[in-house]
Amino acid sequence: MSSLHRERRHAGIIGLPPTLVALAAFTAFAGTPVRAQVQDSPTIHFDASGDYSFASARITVDVSLELGARLAVSLTSPSGAEGFLSLDRDGNRFSWTGQLTEAGPWRAEATVSGAGPPETASATVSLRDGAPTCSLAISAPEQPTHYLAAEFVANSCDAVAETGDIVSRYITVLQDGVQISTLDASDQCERRFILPGGGAYEATLAVVDDRGVTATCSSAGLSVDALYPRFWPIADFATGTYNSERADVANEVSAAAWLGGGGIGITLPQSAAADRTNAISIRAGGGFAHNFWTGSSLDILVTRQTPAGFFGAGAGLWGIGDTDILDGGVFGAAGFNLPRYTGAGQLQAFTELRVFARHISRPQNNFSAIVGLRFNLKRTHRVEAR
Repeated sequence: MSSLHRERRHAGIIGLPPTLVALAAFTAFAGTPVRAQVQDSPTIHFDASGDYSFASARITVDVSLELGARLAVSLTSPSGAEGFLSLDRDGNRFSWTGQLTEAGPWRAEATVSGAGPPETASATVSLRDGAPTCSLAISAPEQPTHYLAAEFVANSCDAVAETGDIVSRYITVLQDGVQISTLDASDQCERRFILPGGGAYEATLAVVDDRGVTATCSSAGLSVDALYPRFWPIADFATGTYNSERADVANEVSAAAWLGGGGIGITLPQSAAADRTNAISIRAGGGFAHNFWTGSSLDILVTRQTPAGFFGAGAGLWGIGDTDILDGGVFGAAGFNLPRYTGAGQLQAFTELRVFARHISRPQNNFSAIVGLRFNLKRTHRVEAR
């Protein structure tokens, strides 16, 4: 090719129209890819105030969110429950503060989405069970005994808090599965009370520390044989007839008169647990007769207790305080059980025949005969804690 021809071709290229040159340049620029915005990964911090399940926690996330990006932070408990947190924002820092109430690993995860592929970060905090150490020991008599003296002892003194102090102790007592008492042992860690009767006992202790964390424990398998009273009060109410030759009335013609009154006393059995046993009763009484004459008496009665009732004999003073009729006497007594008197004990019907000592040779003119009701006021099943 000649040099002239080459010069002409070069000149043709230079002489292209400006529009075509601009179009070529735009096409070349459009074919070059534009670099997109990049979303930073979040940085998460998960801190607890302590090592135990009652710790407070703070979660912070540092991230610069690009246009259209969203941040979500989830918190998963050791039991698997998951929830999303409501965050406070301060510039590029997002934060949450709350309580962690369960022992085990807690997992916090921050996820940024909406501006490119999701970016995540996670952190874990593991907590220990910070509940107090619960300790309860119970004891009771090993042998059958009188329930007026038998004590139930519940000892919670070895219960301690993991951190801090125990602020409250409550002991619940069950007898044969039925709750019979709740004792506050906060200030006195060992509590005692009178056993209400035989049966299977269980005690449960609930302790709370100064952070409000609770723990419970139980002591079961304590069986107590049937318990019996060493003694029990009695109350008698009776009426009948009374006949006595009075020394203060000359040539008195003896005549029977109506008699009424009552008495209180106490019965002491020889063997409290036996169905058949001997017993001694001491009783003080008062009444009126002989045209509203009033008098009092003091008796000692020895009886044989049986499953059906009692029978026996006694002696005593009659007309105490009135020297004109003060007299001794002997008497026989017998009684039989009636249906139980609710809440008190055994109700009995009884009768007594008394002969006075001053004119004992003439019993037909010197006697009293009464019938009545006896209330054996055995202690009710009531817990007496102290």
